[in-house]
Amino acid sequence: MDLAATEQAVPTTPRRLVWRRLRRDRLAIVSGVCLILLIALVWIGPPVLERVLGHGPNDPFPYAVNENLRPAGFWARVPDLHTTSATLEFGAPPPPGTKTTLLPLGGDGQLGRDELQRLLVGGRVSLEVAVGATLLSILLGLLAGGVAGYFGGLIDSLISRVADLVMALPLLLLLILVGATLGPRLYGITLGALQPGVFSLVVVIGLFTWFYPARIVRAEVAALKEREFVESARMVGAGNWRILRRHLFPHVLPVLLAYSTFLVATNILVEAGVTFLGVGIKLPTASWGNLLSTAWGTSRTPMPYDPARNTIWLTVFPTLAILLATVSWTMLGEGLRRALEPSR
Repeated sequence: MDLAATEQAVPTTPRRLVWRRLRRDRLAIVSGVCLILLIALVWIGPPVLERVLGHGPNDPFPYAVNENLRPAGFWARVPDLHTTSATLEFGAPPPPGTKTTLLPLGGDGQLGRDELQRLLVGGRVSLEVAVGATLLSILLGLLAGGVAGYFGGLIDSLISRVADLVMALPLLLLLILVGATLGPRLYGITLGALQPGVFSLVVVIGLFTWFYPARIVRAEVAALKEREFVESARMVGAGNWRILRRHLFPHVLPVLLAYSTFLVATNILVEAGVTFLGVGIKLPTASWGNLLSTAWGTSRTPMPYDPARNTIWLTVFPTLAILLATVSWTMLGEGLRRALEPSR
């Protein structure tokens, strides 16, 4: 028997079919590789850089700004001092014999912190918010949509009307309102691993983005609940929750997997938006959103661009990072959707 006949004789599982279709989508594969590299950089890069450079992302360097408070540029070596000497006037040279440290991408603003380290740490914080809020909204949407689609009737009407009501409200204004009232109570919760503010944003964003996955799950469950395999499960005595958990939810998860990548991309932009509006991640914790607000201020305290005090790179770097992350998540999600649902 030749090799081709042997390959045809091997049964093809659904996972192999999905992987085979996904491999043909070069854009999705490139996007996945970019995401793997990005995630590795934002998680592994900060501790490595801190050990190599000898300073952290929140360490200020007063000598990394000039007399107009314009930060230093690329590959700048600045005195390794976190405060100016009390006996020296502002702008005076550092004490003799002071060691220097390297800022690869220069300073981040008026405090002269390391822009590269804050960019990587900010990426980790933004991705934690986006992925965490996505997981919460997918979980809530799976439960709410599954219950609405399976049981129907009054339960379906109630959940659907609540979803319609939340969808009708402007998301950013709702997030600002809830973030300003509920956010401060949750801001200090870190669960031993998160930065301050991450958990509160995950909860706030997740609570108001569950209705999209809920509508997807409801439509899928409503179409599947009358199929033969569900009737067979009822005939052998399976309960409603067992049917949902063991027979219906596994059919919905592939669709949610593809949708979740789009939701991660959306939540990255939402985090940047609410932080720019003043209710997101607070300084000194870095995120891609407050890196932009450091350069331009917030909606409450805008800072017009001044070439004597600002540099365009403080806007370019976080903007490119947000663009790369959102486009990669979106293209990966589009590839997954085509691989999971080729007929559509």
